[in-house]
Amino acid sequence: MNSNMNSVKAAVYTPYIYRWMLDFVHELSDSLGEVRFYSRGIYGNYPWTQYEQYARLMNKQHLLSAVIDYLRYRPDFIILLGSETLLSLILYLLSKIVRTNPVLIVEENRERVFASVVLRYLARLKRLYVVATHRNAGVLVAESEPAKEYLLRMGCAPERIHVIPHGTNTVDFQPHPKSEQLATLLGLSANDLRASIVLFVGEFSEYKGAEFMAQAILTFPNPAEAIFLIPSQGSIFLQHESQFNEMKNVYAYSSLGDECMPYLYNLCDIVVVPSKLCDAGSSDRSPNSLIEAMACGKAVIGTAVGGIPTIMDQAGLLIQPNDPAAIVQAISQLIVDTQLRETLGKEARTRAVTTLNNHVYARRIFELWKQAAHG
Repeated sequence: MNSNMNSVKAAVYTPYIYRWMLDFVHELSDSLGEVRFYSRGIYGNYPWTQYEQYARLMNKQHLLSAVIDYLRYRPDFIILLGSETLLSLILYLLSKIVRTNPVLIVEENRERVFASVVLRYLARLKRLYVVATHRNAGVLVAESEPAKEYLLRMGCAPERIHVIPHGTNTVDFQPHPKSEQLATLLGLSANDLRASIVLFVGEFSEYKGAEFMAQAILTFPNPAEAIFLIPSQGSIFLQHESQFNEMKNVYAYSSLGDECMPYLYNLCDIVVVPSKLCDAGSSDRSPNSLIEAMACGKAVIGTAVGGIPTIMDQAGLLIQPNDPAAIVQAISQLIVDTQLRETLGKEARTRAVTTLNNHVYARRIFELWKQAAHG
C-alpha cells in the first residue's frame, strides 16, 4: 500500500467480532483513508465485550441506523466475512446498488445438510442466492483449500479464487518465557512446569473435537509425563468433569482476559487442535487458536479437517480426525522428541510471521481489490 491510497474508503463486515478482526481493521486503517467496521457483536462465551466499541453494531437495536450509515458512507469496497450469513448477503446486494465493490471472504468448506424438510427447502432457496453472489463477486478469497473446492462446486471460476488464510497480530502473539504468575493462578506447581504441558484452547465442545481430546487425556499411558490444560467451558467438559477432577495431571481453567492469552500459549509446550470431521456441514473453518499458538512458536497438533491443513502447512503434526489414539500418539511423539518439538515451534513461528500475519493479510486483500477494480 502507498500514500496515494489515503483517499480510499473501505468497510469491513463480520457477523461476530474476534480479536484478529480488530487487528485486521487496524492494519487496513493504517494505509487507507477511512475504514468502518460493522458487526452484529461479540460471539458466544467470549468475554471481550469492550471490542464492541470499535464497531458500528448491526444488531436488532441498531440495524436500521447502521445500514443508513453504510449507505451514506458509500465505501470504495467492503470486505464481507461470513459471506453466507443473511446480513452479509444483504450488504452484498446494497453494495451493488451503490457501486461499492464487495470482497467475499469464504470460510465454509462443505454444504450443510438439514434433517427438517422445511429447513431443507428454505436452505435450497437461500442457496440459489448464495451461488449467484459468489459466482459474480469481483474478489473471492477462500480461507482454505476445502473452501476453494466448495466454491468450485458452486461453479465459481478457479482463476478468481484466492486461497489466503487470515492471520493474527504476531507482535502480541510471540514467544515468551513461561509466566510463573499465570502458572500460580492456574494452580500449577514448579514440578508441573518441568513436565510437558499440553494445551487446548476454546470451548470444550463437540465441534472442536473435545470428546476425542477427553478420551486421549483419560487414556494417556504416561500421566506423569504430561500436564493437560483445558477450558472449563463446554458440554464435553461437563460430561467428564468428575473424572478430570480426580486426575492430578489435568487442570481446568476458566475464562481468561484477552491480555492473558499470549501468556497462556507460552505456558505450554504443545497445543492440540483436535477439531471434528463433520458430515452435515463445514468442519472447523479457521481456528484462531491454531494461528495464535503458531505465532507463539508452539509445536502444534491439528486434525486434517477444514482450514487446519492450510493454516499449518508443514509447520506442525497433522493427524487423522475423530481419533483419540492419534492424539495420544502425536502428543507422546512430541514429548519424547524434544528436538522435533523445538523445530516445529520455530517453523510455526516463521510461518506465522511470513504468512499468518494480519499485516500481510490486509495487504494481500487490498491488492486483490485494487486489481479487480482497476483491471
